[in-house]
Amino acid sequence: MKKVIFLLALTGFLLIGCSEGETNANKKYANLLSTDEGSYALYIVAEPMDEITDALLQNKGIHNVKSWVQETSLENARLNEVKEMPAFMVFDTKSKVYETNSRQELIEFLQEN
Repeated sequence: MKKVIFLLALTGFLLIGCSEGETNANKKYANLLSTDEGSYALYIVAEPMDEITDALLQNKGIHNVKSWVQETSLENARLNEVKEMPAFMVFDTKSKVYETNSRQELIEFLQEN
């Protein structure tokens, strides 16, 4: 009986630990997540020539992006994981769903999704 209780307690602690890890992973993205279900938010670290604008999105037929944050240097990047420019990240309401260093690949992803 003690073994069963011990195993149940151990399983419970493991589940709690796993869920905390997932929560902590998303905490760093909390301010970057999309606020609208079915739409994306972008985080961009790129030179001004690689910037994303409303006009660009409209011209490419992209209507699933509701917000974005754009930084123009690695020094200003909010995320330490950004090591090179350009960097493009796509977020839904829960987590990062796509990352690339190519503006064209970002556009293709947004057009397809």
